[in-house]
This record gives sequence, structure tokens and C-alpha cells, in this order.
Amino acid sequence: MGYAPSPYGYPDYYSTGYGPPGFAAPTYPFSSTHPAPPSADKSGMPGINVKNQFDGIGLPPGYNYLFPPSHCLVHVFITGSTPPWLANSPLYPHDVANHRKFFVPSTMTIKDMMQQLGCSNKDADKNVMTEVQEVGNGKWTKGMVFKGGNSQRMKMTLASLGWEMGRKRTGLPGQGPLIWVYLTGD
Repeated sequence: MGYAPSPYGYPDYYSTGYGPPGFAAPTYPFSSTHPAPPSADKSGMPGINVKNQFDGIGLPPGYNYLFPPSHCLVHVFITGSTPPWLANSPLYPHDVANHRKFFVPSTMTIKDMMQQLGCSNKDADKNVMTEVQEVGNGKWTKGMVFKGGNSQRMKMTLASLGWEMGRKRTGLPGQGPLIWVYLTGD
């Protein structure tokens, strides 16, 4: 007695091996279900992947990762050499083509965050991170400025700036605005 083939024309590799094999579901049964986008690995931002001791990406086999207890949401503009506050055309926060989103530990220092996001110029004063605040209608204004040569400010943590989830910087109605930054390293 044999089992009926899968109705979708391919074997189910997730079968438990007990009883008849399971049937594979269609790839995306609902139009609102989409796969997660692949991680950006050639973005010039070295901190987006975990590097292991073998110079590979990912955790070593058999190891788990302990996450920091507090995080913040950071959006990084990728507008090239034109700062968002000087842009000729509107930069809308819902347009994902002009920024990248990060879930960052709030215990991270400003220096570490800048380096992980690609500010790696040998001349520390050229590594600059500027907080950017939305003023409406796709327009932005310049906020705090962090220069790599200022060792006191580079030691500050994101939590000490108020950039943490406990301060409700989520952008949701009734809560504080999201954190937006613009980076330069030249």
C-alpha cells in the first residue's frame, strides 16, 4: 500500500517520518503574507551581521546569544552626500528607499554605533552622526551632532540620550518620535 503523492507535486521534507508524510502547503496562501527580506550584507554597515571567531557570519554551532535587556529603534538615512535637512525633494518616513531601520541595544555607545553603521574614517573628526527630526510634509531639521573626535560624547550610551524603548520612542500615537540619524564619514 503506497501513500498518495503530495498535491503540490513535491515531497514534504518536514515530515516526521511517522505515519503518512505531511502535505506541503502552498508557498504563500494569503496575499498579505510575504517572506522577510534578506539581510543587507553589502550595505557598508558592518554591524548588521554577527561575525564569529571563524571569520564567518552567524553564531558558532551550538551557541545561543544573550540579548541586551533594552533596545531602541533607529532609522538611518541613506541619502548620499545630501543631508536630509537640505534635500530638495521631500523625504517621507514611510518611503523605505531613503532609510534603513535598526533595532539597536540602548547600552551601545555612540562610538560603537557609528562604527557598526560604517563611520570608519581614520580621521575621527570626519566621522559625524547627526540626529534628524521630522518637521512634517517630508521636511527635516538638524538635531544633535556627534563628531568622532569628541571622546566625551563618544562614550555616551544611547540610553543616556533617551534613545530607549522605556522612554516610548516608538513613533506610535501618543508616544515619542522615532530616532532618525544621518551619518557621514568623509
